[in-house]
Amino acid sequence: MDKNLLRNQVRGLRRALTDSEQETTAKQLAETVLTQTHFTLGGHIALYMDADGEAGTRYLLNALLDAGKACYLPVLVEPTTTLEFRQYLPDMPLVTNFFGLQEPQICAKAIEPENLTAVLMPLVAFDLNGNRLGMGKGYYDRSFAFTRGNPAAGPVLIGLAHECQRVEKLEASDWDVPLGGIITGRQVYVAS
Repeated sequence: MDKNLLRNQVRGLRRALTDSEQETTAKQLAETVLTQTHFTLGGHIALYMDADGEAGTRYLLNALLDAGKACYLPVLVEPTTTLEFRQYLPDMPLVTNFFGLQEPQICAKAIEPENLTAVLMPLVAFDLNGNRLGMGKGYYDRSFAFTRGNPAAGPVLIGLAHECQRVEKLEASDWDVPLGGIITGRQVYVAS
């Protein structure tokens, strides 16, 4: 299937979830993520502020902070095509970027992607082979290209999703960085 068609189709499914379904997934993600080894041992975790029906992260963010983890959010800095990761602090206001997404201010402490323990990524669709369909801009793929062929070279990359975002098979491009796993509100999938 054409990636743009699939992207529109799955985004529609994601947006069609009720507020109650969104809330349930967000709470289940927080409970599930905190039981995974990468998050109990690691101290530097990147995640995202959800938008457009993405799997919610507000409970997870608060739980990670309560557990003493340093949390980082992606920052889009023009004209680059990679992400910077800046620390989220509850008392520091977020700013809205040019895509309408919330991110830390440019003065927030940054961390190199290589020094993150784990990255919880948004996605549009995923398959059980660890393939991720994003929004098509390639920010995450470029930011973590150094892990391609050597996943141990950097943080564990985990997608967060609703179960309705799982598809049978995604065709990976040469530049795609595979995920180590996907966590939905119902299941933990380890990429095969």
